[in-house]
Amino acid sequence: MIFSFIKTEIKVVIGALLAGSAIGFLTGLWALAYASILVVVMIWFLTQIGRLHRWMNAGAQIDNTPRLFGASSKIVEQVCVIKQENEEQFERSRELIRRFEAATAAMPDAMLIVDNSFNIEWANEASKGILGIDAQKDAGRSVTNIVRDPVITNYLTRREFAQPLEFTSPRSEENDLVLRVISYGEVHSLMYVQDHMDVLRLQQVRKAFISNASHEMRTPLTVIIGYLETLMLRDDSPPEISRGITGALEQAHRLKELIEDLLSLSRLESLPLSQSNADVVDMLSLIRECIELVKASSIYNQQTFAIKVPDPALIRGDQTELMSAVQNVIDNAVKYSSANTRIVLEWRIDPTRGVFLSIQDYGEGVDKLHLSRLAERFYRVDKGRSRDMGGTGLGLSIVKHVMERHGGQVKIDSELGVGTQVELQFPPEILVSDEKREAG
Repeated sequence: MIFSFIKTEIKVVIGALLAGSAIGFLTGLWALAYASILVVVMIWFLTQIGRLHRWMNAGAQIDNTPRLFGASSKIVEQVCVIKQENEEQFERSRELIRRFEAATAAMPDAMLIVDNSFNIEWANEASKGILGIDAQKDAGRSVTNIVRDPVITNYLTRREFAQPLEFTSPRSEENDLVLRVISYGEVHSLMYVQDHMDVLRLQQVRKAFISNASHEMRTPLTVIIGYLETLMLRDDSPPEISRGITGALEQAHRLKELIEDLLSLSRLESLPLSQSNADVVDMLSLIRECIELVKASSIYNQQTFAIKVPDPALIRGDQTELMSAVQNVIDNAVKYSSANTRIVLEWRIDPTRGVFLSIQDYGEGVDKLHLSRLAERFYRVDKGRSRDMGGTGLGLSIVKHVMERHGGQVKIDSELGVGTQVELQFPPEILVSDEKREAG
């Protein structure tokens, strides 16, 4: 292939050698003849290279290619092809960039590209209105030096971006924003800030509707239950009427339980997180009380309870809310466990990670496909069985909200046919040590 590339040069060299031989034969000056021809060939080669060099230095313009021969001409052709392709690719890239800039300029949300130190490399127009960041003036500056909010600074310093950050706009206290940080590549991240006031308004409307509707239904439902209970006391009712009254009363009680759970959720959502009453709660006494309540209920099926909780096990929180959370978990463990099985309640303390209360049952368990949705409102793994067992589908949602209000979280692990473990994870600062108790 190399020979076809320099075919013209080979022909020139061969022609030069023949010409030198002819001149040497005619003159007898072989050395001078070959030297003269070699000089001419070298001048031709250098001329070709010089023209190619000047053309390359001038920008290798496609519409101003030099007149060259041989390998130099082929180099020019290849350079022109590559440059044409590069120009087409560059134009496509510019068009994509123009479309991206137009799209980001039309977005109402702020978008920033930052490096590992959160220095701004690019920002869209909305960043100026939402965060006060000017893409031209603030390029190279750190986000935390422009948006001086300790909440944002702490969030970025921790570098735990699995959950978005909710914060108040630095430019308007009436706007609530959500910050998401998405890492890409090795040194860059995309910061996305969204104004979610509309979402909050819809949530407030939903909460207000649930709360108001529940309150309005509770009074007439109480009256209905009272009349139904009175009718059940009559001895002269026909059997079919008595069965109807019994069924209606059961459904009325179920509806009342649903309303009470909705009101509990509404109350839990009505205040910001971590605004629970700061009572000192004895968790051992609370757990024992919850167990006595479930043993007195209709769902109890002779399960045995193993309590591995020290005395005292004191934390700071809202007694009523914690009671509701633990009661809901124990109720579920009893409902979905067979008779005479064990339910284990264990208390663990990790000074660095926090305080853990795990409730383990050895019942039917749940397929892992459902675990991520168990704390959703009204979510049921088996709707028919859950309805037969009673309950409203709001228990674990209440548990989740109670834990969030206490700065913790709920973790559920289950295996079908083996059992379920629900772990209530509290932050370490919620624990009341002997020193804190004496100081209090």
